[in-house]
Amino acid sequence: MRGRDSMLKVRVTSLVKSVAIAASLAILGTGVSATAAHADPITINLYEAIGYAPAEIAAFNASQSMYKVVDVGGSTGPLLAKVAAEGSNPQWGLFWADGDEWAAAADLNHQLATVAFKPSYDHIGKQLAPKNNSYVVTGATVMVAGLYNSSVMSNPPKSFQGLLSPAVKGKIGMNDPNISGPTYPFIAGVMSDLGSEDAGKTFFQSLKANGLVVNDKNGPTIHALEVGQIQMGLVQSSAAVAELIKFNANPVAGYKPAIVYPGRPTLMPSSLAIDKNRPAAEVAGAQAFVKFVLSPAGQAILGTTDATQNSDVICWPTINGTVANKYTPALPSAYQIVDPYKWGPLQSEIDAWFTSSIRSK
Repeated sequence: MRGRDSMLKVRVTSLVKSVAIAASLAILGTGVSATAAHADPITINLYEAIGYAPAEIAAFNASQSMYKVVDVGGSTGPLLAKVAAEGSNPQWGLFWADGDEWAAAADLNHQLATVAFKPSYDHIGKQLAPKNNSYVVTGATVMVAGLYNSSVMSNPPKSFQGLLSPAVKGKIGMNDPNISGPTYPFIAGVMSDLGSEDAGKTFFQSLKANGLVVNDKNGPTIHALEVGQIQMGLVQSSAAVAELIKFNANPVAGYKPAIVYPGRPTLMPSSLAIDKNRPAAEVAGAQAFVKFVLSPAGQAILGTTDATQNSDVICWPTINGTVANKYTPALPSAYQIVDPYKWGPLQSEIDAWFTSSIRSK
């Protein structure tokens, strides 16, 4: 997802608002007393690529004094590379990012602590949550949304094959899965939908031959659309909706963004996981943070955060009783869910293939 293109002052405003939320909402059931005293709080590093995670951190830290969650933010790809580089000396206690392939791969490697409670998932959460409760799903978006300039593209591609048409040669852009967290689930979804990894690779090679423009993540791809370098960007649904909000409020002549879903989009969760190898006290604090995020106080942040400044809250809730942000659209009628336990272990290989075969040529 990531609303990291927002200005710093927006994040500060969000943090202040979150502290107010924590002060005004009871946090019964989070497993931490609001009056718990601890002379030296136990610190837990949260590696995160979620735009509203700092607001959750601020609210949780303000709600109790036993634990202090420390924000280590960035894009998903670099954060996963950081985890790999740390090797046998991991520094993360919590990891929160779009997609669930990375979480499933970590679970298969026996890295994750089982979440100590059963979340009250709604109908979307139940479709996406792991059966063994090894991580939690905190919201959902779809990959991919075709964000296009309807002022210059009157007949946008509505299928994967349509993206290969000579009529859109050099007009399509997408993100790099090595950096953009949502993009690997999109690639895995295409491969799954087309029947195999090889069929998906053939598709992306054809897309490259048709002039595909690759940027790092949502922000640069959308900028390329705004300046006319491309006419359609294959981006995360939340980022696409945010672009519509922005330009509906302040129209610009010659640029009218609209959304279409080429092919069957993949319903993609944001996943939050705990490193089981941290000291027991840190794991306990991580469990408390996860419970807070899924509590009414934590879920309220989705609805109260300004989506025009932080697009990551434009997601479909996964927890019963959570009210979606007012800008969240209806879920597409046709979507697919890929098996993260199949595609997670393949991510490193497919990401490397994308670099050598798609971005580098």
